Amino acid sequence: MATGVTYTDSSTLTSGQQTLIAGAGMAFEAAAPDPDLVRVEQLPEGHRQANLGIFARLAQASALQESVDLQSSEQLSTNYITIEPSEHGIQVTISKREMRRQMDAQVRSVAGEQMGGSLRRREANDVITLYDTFTQSAPGAGSVLDIGHFRGAVAYLLTDNSSAYGPAPMPVHAALHIEQISDIILDITDPGAGGAANSLARPTGPFNELIKGWWRGNDRLYGVAIWHSGNIARDATSGDSKGTIKHQNSLVLVEEGGAEAVDETDESARITEFGLFKSWGEALQIDVHGVEIFSDTVATFA
Repeated sequence: MATGVTYTDSSTLTSGQQTLIAGAGMAFEAAAPDPDLVRVEQLPEGHRQANLGIFARLAQASALQESVDLQSSEQLSTNYITIEPSEHGIQVTISKREMRRQMDAQVRSVAGEQMGGSLRRREANDVITLYDTFTQSAPGAGSVLDIGHFRGAVAYLLTDNSSAYGPAPMPVHAALHIEQISDIILDITDPGAGGAANSLARPTGPFNELIKGWWRGNDRLYGVAIWHSGNIARDATSGDSKGTIKHQNSLVLVEEGGAEAVDETDESARITEFGLFKSWGEALQIDVHGVEIFSDTVATFA
């Protein structure tokens, strides 16, 4: 090779080289199944609030003797809750110059999709807040969820704990933090104190299929669909989370129409405001048809 030769390398002409700008991806929005796991009622146009009632059970029928008049009489009774939806919304403001440079159709599409995810997240979190209103709670702060708590909660729901409402009908379902689901997986895959060899063995039969496909998000255990609720928070101090096992009708969500998309342009400021708004309200209706799953969810990998 010749020596003393001056040559041009890749850094010499950088100002004239082209740069590829890849399209920006969308941030992943956590799973938000919670609004679909409760009783949902639509408030018709022209109405302010919803009164939602459930007929209470009558007392047990009496045994009679022939030709003897029945002395007692029952009355129909309805238990009502009242929900008045409130408005929720989010707004994104974009300059006209930015829309020109970024391409108007792309900016509008991204803003709409991001606002939709944000509004759904808020609705899910409002429902999640209700999980803490159930009287029954297990296993408790700092405790790890295991299969005993799970089957115990299901047994409680299917027990006749209320003269008015009776036991919860099937199906019931669970909405849990992912670390709560992880604890259940650990519990059903650990064969117990059977020696070092057995501790590595995976159980055979239905549990084997359950383990292999668990992360689909709503598999069943004891006939109960377990949903990964991606918006259930972990307490920053205690490391605990609050999920639930419940029947759908234990909680009620009243929606006032669908989501309303609006946009408004301020010509003097040369900006466009995009907004997405929706009205809803939520409440507990049947306390004995739900159990709060309150347990430790410290991260398996910190």
